[in-house]
Amino acid sequence: MYSIKAVAQATGLTVETLRAWERRYGLVNPGRDTTGRRLYRPEDVLRLRRLREATERGHPIGRVASLDDAALASLLSEPQDRGGQAAGAAFVERILESARQFRTAECEQALTLAIAMLPPVQLVRDVLQPLLREVGERWHRGELAISQERLVSTIVRRHVGLLLDSYDRSARRAAVVFATLPGERHEFGLLMSAMVCASRGFKVHYLGPDLPAQEIARYAREVGAVVVALSVVLHEQLSSLPAQLHALADALPGETAIWIGGAASQALEKGALPARCQVMRDAAEFEQRLEMQAA
Repeated sequence: MYSIKAVAQATGLTVETLRAWERRYGLVNPGRDTTGRRLYRPEDVLRLRRLREATERGHPIGRVASLDDAALASLLSEPQDRGGQAAGAAFVERILESARQFRTAECEQALTLAIAMLPPVQLVRDVLQPLLREVGERWHRGELAISQERLVSTIVRRHVGLLLDSYDRSARRAAVVFATLPGERHEFGLLMSAMVCASRGFKVHYLGPDLPAQEIARYAREVGAVVVALSVVLHEQLSSLPAQLHALADALPGETAIWIGGAASQALEKGALPARCQVMRDAAEFEQRLEMQAA
């Protein structure tokens, strides 16, 4: 029998996600020890690992929760969608080639088509993230000029902004504020996360990069945000981050959560952060928490 902490380590799910999934979907039925703590069987751990893998492949937990073990194993035995990845790669190459030739209109057309054809999570995973990564790498290798890099980044920023505006018209769920703290100017990961959040029906307030903690908190209070989502990319900002996060937490209402993601977030010392801070391990955990927040 396994404790909930051991199950979290074995499955890659957070303790909060395990409890929420059990409460909402009744995925497993753990026993209890004499003190009332949950105890899980090996088959519970296997089922939970399979469920996490299914959600990472893009299947909503609400759809796979009702599958029995045999059906879940069958689902995971199916080959992953290579066609979708190939389509994403084709869009990336088309945009890059258009940028190389300074054909702005063709860049716009390719990205518009990708947005129309792909769901938000796949758009981010298979097009936007690889595109921006490849643009950066080609610029560093001298294969793209800075003007060509700016061409692509400007188009991506504008179209994601248009998507946010479009989703905002039908938003019915709680408010979520997206921002970065002072000194952190990298915003594309934050912007794409905001788009995924908005696509789930949340009222997204995108403030952008490099804001003081007090200003983020003030805005979050005014709009009644249930979550403040932050991005941390620069490792050189980590030493000053705990103090800023404590200032932010002190200025927020007690029920407002703080979610932290980004390339440098895993290097944060968890014990130095306010209790309400949750560091996202990856995009899958971010999507799981959005689903829990929507419950």
